[in-house]
Amino acid sequence: MQKQSFQRFPLRYRPYDFPARFPVLAFLGENWTISVDSPAYLHFHNGLEIGHCIRGNGRLFLNGQTSSPYETGAFSILFPQVPHMAVCGTQESQWEYLYIEPRHFLESAADCGADIWQVFYMLQEIPVIIREGAFPLLHYYLTRIFQEFHEKQPLYQQAVHGLLFSLFSEINRITLAASASHTAESEDGYSYIRTALTYIYAHYNEPFSVRSLAAHCCISESHLRRLFKSMVGISPLEYLQHYRIQQACHLIHLNRLPVNCIAREVGYSSLSSFNRQFLQYMHLSPSGWKKEHLSERPEHEVRSYEDNSTRHIFQF
Repeated sequence: MQKQSFQRFPLRYRPYDFPARFPVLAFLGENWTISVDSPAYLHFHNGLEIGHCIRGNGRLFLNGQTSSPYETGAFSILFPQVPHMAVCGTQESQWEYLYIEPRHFLESAADCGADIWQVFYMLQEIPVIIREGAFPLLHYYLTRIFQEFHEKQPLYQQAVHGLLFSLFSEINRITLAASASHTAESEDGYSYIRTALTYIYAHYNEPFSVRSLAAHCCISESHLRRLFKSMVGISPLEYLQHYRIQQACHLIHLNRLPVNCIAREVGYSSLSSFNRQFLQYMHLSPSGWKKEHLSERPEHEVRSYEDNSTRHIFQF
């Protein structure tokens, strides 16, 4: 995961309400377009985004820095919490989308799911744009998944469940195969990182130190820092701060707590420290981001496919 930089574009949070039993949302049809005059701001989701470009071409920007070209027929995979922005070419682009809550999906899929979902937060080898020539098996799974949603044959949810689990397993395999080497040290590295991420997700809002995290993983602090930098792209403390701010964005979006309470909820004992970290990642103060985010949220923004009043409206 690259270190986040939010200095060039405004940043929006676009969450979705996932059904508990089948945490997958499908936005299909002709309504999901990216126009030539789409607003220039990054946004991020609380779930994994899979896109299928039905028509058009353009570029997909991540973190306001790197970009990947897309064209008709390509798929995109964007992992949770990754800021991104799609910019079309000379004509509008038409897309279809799936949104998945990977943690709950995988943990409900099989016992080994809990060991796989953490990989989503440290993948560096899977490109954003998936083309058939480069990744034929991923392309096949993605094609079949969208086909199942379009046809909605009996037991289609069970079929999607199996195809998604196969997709995630293949992504995991590609990531492991592309790691530095197939030595015992590299395999242990992934094990240590998974242990560390699991601990962070469970204890991010508690007093925290890299030393205690290293002790929990049964390795030295310096070794943990090296593994994080190599596999995740940033330090453990940077990752923790990033994750805390992501959780704060979700609480701000819900608009149920004042900012000082949100600071405590996500693990900050000092409001000034929370304000400083939020400003660093989001380029706005928490109160400023709250005012801008809530005031600009579209009245009919899609949040759940189960909402019949908004299921055909999607705001870019």
